[in-house]
Amino acid sequence: MVLYHAASSYYSMVARLALIEAGVMFESKRMDIHLAKSQLSPWYRAINPNMTVPSLIIGDQTLTDSCDILHFAASAAGHNWLDADPRYRDAIQTVVQSFYRIPIENLTFGKAMVKYPLLRKVFPKALRKILGQLRDQLNSCADPDAVRAKIHVNEQRLAYFTQGSLADKLAIERQRVGQFLKGLPAPKPDSMLFGNQTSSADVVCCVLLGRLKMIGEYQLVTPFTELDAWFTRMQATPNFAQADIWMKFRLWRILLRR
Repeated sequence: MVLYHAASSYYSMVARLALIEAGVMFESKRMDIHLAKSQLSPWYRAINPNMTVPSLIIGDQTLTDSCDILHFAASAAGHNWLDADPRYRDAIQTVVQSFYRIPIENLTFGKAMVKYPLLRKVFPKALRKILGQLRDQLNSCADPDAVRAKIHVNEQRLAYFTQGSLADKLAIERQRVGQFLKGLPAPKPDSMLFGNQTSSADVVCCVLLGRLKMIGEYQLVTPFTELDAWFTRMQATPNFAQADIWMKFRLWRILLRR
């Protein structure tokens, strides 16, 4: 079992934590998605036509989305996770589905561009460079439809970050995250979100709260005292550390490709 992932990637963190919490052994293949942009290379596109991380290879099967990897981990965990308990299954899946509706990149990069004005030029320039690389590949690649789809995604990202009021957009994203947090259960002391066992909801919420810490938006969480206490407990677990959940931006690791 081989996991292609990036240390800083939000959805790679979901995959890492899910597999580790489920006790699934895997070989780690770390990708350089920032400098080398390995995710755009022909060899990786053959693995994942979406040109995203993570990807999990299981024998002759490849999972190319963190949500699918999360479901695989829950299945592998069996009754060790609450996902297998019919009393909680629907509520857990509601949390997971709501998590994947949060466009976290909008809040992450939008916040950085507001905080560091230079990024308002640097980030769109980087997106335009990626678009240029993808367009150059169209005439020579074996899967032009996948490349066109990736171009469309990046064109939408570029429009989001360059058109309209970024401050207004950030307010909308904060409200979206706040509504998600409001819908979560209030975990009891020494308990997981839904009971005494891990669930997919615990995995995705750990990653979300870690990201909010990293980008300086954790004030969205502090009103929910039980949730804040739960996250403090989660941070102290060996699995959290092993999964490399970022709560601080680590530029040096990106530059050193670690």
